[in-house]
Amino acid sequence: MERKKLALISFGHLSCDINGGALPACLPYLRTAHGLDYQATAAFMLAYSCLSSLVQPFFGWLADRHRKPWFVPIGIFLAGGGLAVMGFLAGYWAIFICIAISGIGSAFFHPEGARFANKFSGAQKGTGMSLFSIGGNSGFILGPLLVAFFVGHFGLGGMSAFGVIAAIMAIALAWQIALLPGGASDASPSPKSAAKAADPASAEGDELASGADEPREMAVNNWHEFSRLVVVILSRSIMFVGCNTFIPLYWVNSLGQSAAQGATALVIFGAFGVACNFAGGLLSDRIGYVPVIRIAFLTAAPILFLFALSESILASYLLLPLLGLALYLPFSSQVVLGQQLLAKNIGFASGVTLGLSTTVGGMAQPLLGWVADSYGLPRVFMVLAAVGLAGSIFTFLLSKKANA
Repeated sequence: MERKKLALISFGHLSCDINGGALPACLPYLRTAHGLDYQATAAFMLAYSCLSSLVQPFFGWLADRHRKPWFVPIGIFLAGGGLAVMGFLAGYWAIFICIAISGIGSAFFHPEGARFANKFSGAQKGTGMSLFSIGGNSGFILGPLLVAFFVGHFGLGGMSAFGVIAAIMAIALAWQIALLPGGASDASPSPKSAAKAADPASAEGDELASGADEPREMAVNNWHEFSRLVVVILSRSIMFVGCNTFIPLYWVNSLGQSAAQGATALVIFGAFGVACNFAGGLLSDRIGYVPVIRIAFLTAAPILFLFALSESILASYLLLPLLGLALYLPFSSQVVLGQQLLAKNIGFASGVTLGLSTTVGGMAQPLLGWVADSYGLPRVFMVLAAVGLAGSIFTFLLSKKANA
């Protein structure tokens, strides 16, 4: 495992996903400022998730053929810049478009970032991917905190802070990539592999810039098993995006708390999730990816059902860590398992497991918003519990042989 390189790409992941974490915490402010109903508010998550997810497999496919290290800083800049501009707009569709641009920035980053993480993890794929995920999950935690401070003190115009952060981090990461040998190259893997064979010492520095894979002559794609895994990931995505969307709204409109307290609830959910994500990576290297995924799904459905029945603020706070455990624990295992099942197309697999799968999560949010408008916010979590139950069934259709 190459820890320094993993740390660098994990830092980039934090820089990107800080914006994805900020958006759900911003929803109560947007709803109040523009007089939106739940369905229209939840559609902002569709704007971010859907476009981001739809284009990620394409970027992953592109990364399988031509290395694009500059996707990392470009993605970060667009992700933060979209949210920054959003804070100064009044029209619903203008806000929608800016959020979509932010989502596209996220799509630029993730396939190439996941490729780097897979490469630098060595034999410890589960642990390495969990470290990469910690960067992103930490961003999801910091995002709501920054929203609570900047938007709480300066209104929606305070979202400009995310543009400043994105610009600084994008420049810093672009500078670091440019300092590496071959940092500006978009060469295909074949010349890189030849250079490494001729001079391994000089080629080592090219790896972060090129994201070159291990030799793949013996690699095999298992599309049948991968399709089953995608169904499992879709279920987890609906639950995860649903919780990120509706936990702050639930805190404000059902439990009578402030928008800042709603953001704090999201931070608690994510903070425990980060620890559980890392634990899930370590556990997967010991017992396998499929068992970890099954454990998480068997836990998620009952916790969501209890959350729907909870009517007290104390009980809701106590359930948040358990909810974070259930929804974050399987993430690294899902991504690494997908990369192994499509060993010939790791970039494409990363684009699907990190991107396209979340399209359904985003697309489900307006429907969940309709449930909230029609039947109340607690019913949303009952629907999510049903999704978790369905996902649990599909986890038992996954073969443990996929761990090999």
